[in-house]
Amino acid sequence: MSASNPATDEDVSAKTPKASQINRYQRVLHEFMESNLSRAFPLNYRFTEEELSTVTPESIMKWMNKKICGDENTDMLHGDIPTPVRCSHHVLDFYKKSISYFMPNKGQVWDPDTKRGNPTRSKDINNLIKKVKEIGDTAEGEQKKRKRESISTEATPLTIPPVPQLTLPSAQSTITVPLDTTVPIHNAVPVQNILRRLVAQNTQFIELFGTFSETMKQFQTNLRINNQQILAEINALGSVAPQENAKTGNDLGTSV
Repeated sequence: MSASNPATDEDVSAKTPKASQINRYQRVLHEFMESNLSRAFPLNYRFTEEELSTVTPESIMKWMNKKICGDENTDMLHGDIPTPVRCSHHVLDFYKKSISYFMPNKGQVWDPDTKRGNPTRSKDINNLIKKVKEIGDTAEGEQKKRKRESISTEATPLTIPPVPQLTLPSAQSTITVPLDTTVPIHNAVPVQNILRRLVAQNTQFIELFGTFSETMKQFQTNLRINNQQILAEINALGSVAPQENAKTGNDLGTSV
């Protein structure tokens, strides 16, 4: 038995993937090879060693760049920072692992001079994944910072300005009664009732604007009832006055 390369054993056969995992690797390889060879293949197609030998670090990086930002010519290793970054470094790691599983020399580090070895193990591929991780970590840090600032702002107590108070006119104002100003003394009781009802009506106005506990419809109904009662008192005044005048005239005639 030939001697095994320790690095190869650790990289290749530390854990044998399950069949379901290999199927996932196969789907990634299928998509990548269609892009790499610019042609379509059946889903169950098994790529030959000759076809797999066409894979280079450059072809993998172009495909990954397209996954990252949609542009295969983006050069993230030399300052191009795409916005937004559509892939996390975890996804790129999985792509790398999937393609690596099928490489003919998957246990060998890529040699850029001889163009031999596993292209997924080139420094450029690893640096690209690291760069995406740095961008993701920076974005995540800024997001957490904004969240902390937002929470801090929400926790700051708000200064609520005082609610302006509505100043109502004093109830001690002159009330004009729509009756004849020459009211006989003996009609004071009906007039007093009218004034009381007017005061009660004004009180309802004050309560309405002070508490808003009554609806306008209810208030309108109360006003109509008060007006009817006031009119009734006015009519009562009109009927009492002739009777009182007649009684006064009889008393005068008797005394004469």
